[in-house]
Amino acid sequence: MLIRQAHEWSRVEGERRISELLESARAGNPQTIQDADGSFEIRFVALSKKEGAGEFLARGGPDKEQR
Repeated sequence: MLIRQAHEWSRVEGERRISELLESARAGNPQTIQDADGSFEIRFVALSKKEGAGEFLARGGPDKEQR
């Protein structure tokens, strides 16, 4: 699936392509849907921060076993 990077959508296009719009927001690209009366701003907020692969690997492995 091609994720749209655009930040602005018409209401009709946003409704028609809601899955793409939401996935783009999840990828860190806040989206705006323009309506006749104003606009909607959509951004993804994770429930918890996930540790990046680089941070995980930088911590190193488990301590050596005590014998």
